[in-house]
Amino acid sequence: MRPRARAVAVAAGLRAAAGTRHGLGLAAIGARLSGWWALELERGRGFLFLPVAMGAGILLYFAAPDEPSLVASLLLAAASALAAFVLRQRHGAALVMTAIAAMAIGFAAAATRTALVAHPVLRAETQSVSVSAWVEAVERRETGDRLTLRVRSLTPAPDPAPDRIRVTSRSATGVTTGQAVLLTVRLRPPADPAAPGQYDFGRDAWFAGYGATGFIIGQVRAGEAGEAPFGVTLRARLDAVRQAISDRIRSAIPGASGAIADALVTGKRDGIPEGLNEAMRAAGTYHILSISGFHMALVAALIFGIVRGGLALVPAIALRHRAKAWAAFVALVVATIYLVISGAEVATQRSWIMIAVVLVGVMLDRGALTLRTLAIAALVVLLVAPESLLGPSFQMSFAATLALIAGYVSLRPFAEAHADAPAGLGRVLLMATNGVAGLATSSFVASLATTPYAAHHFNTVHLYGVAGNLLGAPVIEFFVMPLEILALMLWPFGWDKPVWALAGLGIDLFVRVVEWVASWPGGKVIVPETRPAALLVLSLGLVLVAALSTPLRWVGAPLVLLGLLAAPHGRPPLALVDGDGATVAARAPDGTLRLVSRRGSRFAVQRWLLAEGDRRNAAEESLQQGVRCDALGCAMPLAGGGRIAVPLHPDALADDCREARLVVTRFAPPEGCGAVILDLAAIRWTGAIRLRQTGGNWEVEVARPASGTRPWHRARPAGPAPQVLRLPETGSRPPPSPAPATGEMTEESDAEAPLAQ
Repeated sequence: MRPRARAVAVAAGLRAAAGTRHGLGLAAIGARLSGWWALELERGRGFLFLPVAMGAGILLYFAAPDEPSLVASLLLAAASALAAFVLRQRHGAALVMTAIAAMAIGFAAAATRTALVAHPVLRAETQSVSVSAWVEAVERRETGDRLTLRVRSLTPAPDPAPDRIRVTSRSATGVTTGQAVLLTVRLRPPADPAAPGQYDFGRDAWFAGYGATGFIIGQVRAGEAGEAPFGVTLRARLDAVRQAISDRIRSAIPGASGAIADALVTGKRDGIPEGLNEAMRAAGTYHILSISGFHMALVAALIFGIVRGGLALVPAIALRHRAKAWAAFVALVVATIYLVISGAEVATQRSWIMIAVVLVGVMLDRGALTLRTLAIAALVVLLVAPESLLGPSFQMSFAATLALIAGYVSLRPFAEAHADAPAGLGRVLLMATNGVAGLATSSFVASLATTPYAAHHFNTVHLYGVAGNLLGAPVIEFFVMPLEILALMLWPFGWDKPVWALAGLGIDLFVRVVEWVASWPGGKVIVPETRPAALLVLSLGLVLVAALSTPLRWVGAPLVLLGLLAAPHGRPPLALVDGDGATVAARAPDGTLRLVSRRGSRFAVQRWLLAEGDRRNAAEESLQQGVRCDALGCAMPLAGGGRIAVPLHPDALADDCREARLVVTRFAPPEGCGAVILDLAAIRWTGAIRLRQTGGNWEVEVARPASGTRPWHRARPAGPAPQVLRLPETGSRPPPSPAPATGEMTEESDAEAPLAQ
């Protein structure tokens, strides 16, 4: 039976059941649910869940403790897809098999992507290494430059030698993309997560294609590395175009406003003061600087409107040809040029894919702003870059777009149906969808949809994002961006600088608005760490509420509530150790964290504080309050009684075993040690460690699984892993370490930066 026929039949049965005395009985409820389900299928809502199923397969791939077989993954995807095709006439079986096939395809896509980007990764930290390389990318920052280098040679060469590295200089290097350079660096493998479940730098580096990070020692010198690879040469030519645009903009708009104008066109954010960056974050407008969905949609919409309006003025074209399709084609070409000029970062590529799907839909005379279009865009993105599913950019952009389209689809038909009423609710709603109230509503809906993801990834929620976007975004959207597009068009004719200057006035106004909103008190809320599983449940609930059209959608509401209730991470840890074993923190008797190591990663400490909901900065002196350090090590009182000791010399172990409750050490403890020993030698197998205690029970959580490995994991030494936690002889043995959780953030920081005592 076809879906429509089944829907009609079930609806008839539902009406019949509703007319009986027992209309609210189990049979009637079952008939009602079946009718709603049939209507969802009739309306094509089942297609919207294909990206959900594919995403589930991708999550299964990344959750695997060991690397799956690529061949087996591809065979499973092919077999399940074939089975779904064979069963296409059997409705229920076809639905189930299609979902399984989508999951298998997502799993295979992730495995294939991992294999395609395979590259050598440095196994261990090096001393000074001489590098001959080509500059592939330059990121200029207030504290220096960060270079991505395509390596020609390393001396002495480690085994294996990475072919791409990312290194940081604490001063300006003056190099340009494509240049051959000679420099001395100290390299290390990409950083481990700062704590179990937090952002995995190693995985990010793997898919970004570089196999080591490090610091530049001394000056960067010009080198002779021969002919550069094609990719480097192409990037150099594109960067030369971007730099010419940057120079033109900044010559017309001085200061921070010029840097913002440059960022809106080329994506280069160097030159924007960090204080202004923080103000934009506090006002919820920092996303405006990222060349992503906002910019792509704005540029495409402006070009589409200009071209379509211009063609409408020519009757011979407007009456005989599909001017809308022509305008969509021109907008797609301009969006592609914008993608190239802006540097084609991963987030920009995803945004371009979404815009391309919409514009192709317009060219084919299909609805552009639909949930189906969004689902197609999600499928394309997940196939091309499955790892993006784990990042905040994908999650937040699709959550916001899903919420906006769902709200638009739900309200627009009602508003249009009642728009003729003199002063009815429909007319008010129609005005709201097109006016300032619509912008406020859109900002509120998008902020509400993205808040759980911002809280999970960044441990921060900005309460004034709606106000900041309502007051600041229109300045960029309706004034600055059209002027910047016009200036680029006038540049060949020499009339661009007055337009740039006019755009600069708009950016000045935007900056004043941002700084004013950021000055409002209480706008920044630090949110403690949340469980990834809770975010997954909440996401499924949001998809159900937004994607379904019948009352079945409200099945998602309890899932959203369950995700919110399950989000808190539970008991805070007693002690934390980073992935290098150099940074140790513990809970003091007052319940806050203290640093119990002389040196370490400031970034790791900052991440630990944010996960606690602690507003302190990693450089604050309060982190050493109550900690005593000498030449033999550091110690401090622990929450719940006793002391923690971090010996720096084996001679201190005997005293620490007598006096401490917990000893964190790389040295072998003496026989009969009365303290709990956390063995730092296990770090090379486990990565970062989080330690909890409830009564007499100890719980160890590690960043890496005890067995199995993935390509982005740091290389482990040969032989069995040492025991992470050893209890005194009178105590019970600790439980085995659980599998690690996964977590994300958006920007990479210098995890190697030392934390001065």
